[in-house]
Amino acid sequence: MRTNRQKNGFTLVELLVVVAIIALLISLLLPALSKAQRNAKALQDTSNISQIHKAFLTWSNQDDKGRLPLPGRIARLAIPGLGFVSGQGEENQALNNTANLYASMIQNQFIDTKLVVSPIDPNPAVAENTIYNYNFAQPGATTPTYWDTSTTTGFKANIHQATAGACNTSYAHLALVGDRKKFYWSNKSDGTRPVMGNRGTYCGALSGPNYQKAYWNQAISPDATWEGNMCYGDNHTQIEKSMIPDTVQYECGSINLRKDNCYKWDYVGSLCKGMTEGDTWMCIVIGNPTATLVAEAPERLTDGTTPTCQ
Repeated sequence: MRTNRQKNGFTLVELLVVVAIIALLISLLLPALSKAQRNAKALQDTSNISQIHKAFLTWSNQDDKGRLPLPGRIARLAIPGLGFVSGQGEENQALNNTANLYASMIQNQFIDTKLVVSPIDPNPAVAENTIYNYNFAQPGATTPTYWDTSTTTGFKANIHQATAGACNTSYAHLALVGDRKKFYWSNKSDGTRPVMGNRGTYCGALSGPNYQKAYWNQAISPDATWEGNMCYGDNHTQIEKSMIPDTVQYECGSINLRKDNCYKWDYVGSLCKGMTEGDTWMCIVIGNPTATLVAEAPERLTDGTTPTCQ
């Protein structure tokens, strides 16, 4: 005898309801997942900066004055009558720019090419140098080279250019001139003085197009305001909500202490009594610095224009 068996299954309406619920759950979860991913990358960025500074501190242990790495002291000037002598000669201040700083540490294997690129850097000009030539350096040559200076494979820090790979690092550092270099670019610097970190706005702008269209403002904060990691002299690294942290003071002779814009060269003329370079000024340095002057790279804005100091 036959019996009729009713087949069990979803109706089209029920199936559509399930799909709608899944879509709703996904739409609710995606922002949370995106935020979690952003936070994870920001933590990796913090770790990168801390590791670079730790490598600098390790390097400083072999310096008689505890100085952090200075390219101009690695590749020194020739000695009159003797030529180039390893470890001897005057410091070649013209070499103390960002590209040479990181290249010298990469060459000596204190850091690698991946570490100096942030996982959250939004600037398309920034990319890891995957073709760095460790064999380029010839320290024993008549005219020695101490890291890869090739225009093709060498390390670059041209954040002011728009081409992909023009800059192989995301990170700014103290401008290596004057009192800030003398007193704070060493393993004796304390937890009140940042020495490296994420990029700020050009000339430390706090408003206007230099601020509104800065690439880094898109990196950590979703509302296009500046947030960034700063690594202090004692190696503690933290995300600051402003380029003028509460704990960082600008020292200027007899002038009362005031908060310091860490991405701006502060100058108060003769009132500073020789301390015109005792403030914190972090940037990516290009060109050939002198003992008192450096050129800050004017990072292009998100609309492709080149900023000017406001």
